[in-house]
Amino acid sequence: MNVPWESFGWTLIFAFSGMALMFVGLAVFNLILPFNLFIEAEAGNEAVGWFISGFLISTGIVLGDAFRHSVGLLQGLAYATLGILLNYLGYFLWEWLTPAWSLKEAMHKGSTAAGKILFGLFVAIGLVIAGSFS
Repeated sequence: MNVPWESFGWTLIFAFSGMALMFVGLAVFNLILPFNLFIEAEAGNEAVGWFISGFLISTGIVLGDAFRHSVGLLQGLAYATLGILLNYLGYFLWEWLTPAWSLKEAMHKGSTAAGKILFGLFVAIGLVIAGSFS
């Protein structure tokens, strides 16, 4: 039986590179926000759970489609970085366009609705970027 060891190796490289980028992107978001995402999640803040889930899924969608379309490791990571930056932009654009209702304050207070809105926003951004691959 011929085992495709090289393929397994590349799968591990792609997976670990993608996961590292996801967590770096999330750590940067954690630095930007006025509260700690991980402490809030540990305390049971469901809004933060939705926020983190949407962010990770969005980045995973972009990475998965980039890798599936064989754009290569570096280009896939570049697309995922673009996805992360657009998630930041989408978040701050939402905050700017809706000054009467701050998502970050609502999320910090545990508003599940705020977390779900951000989840949807992040996933939509990921799908749009993934859909742009030719």
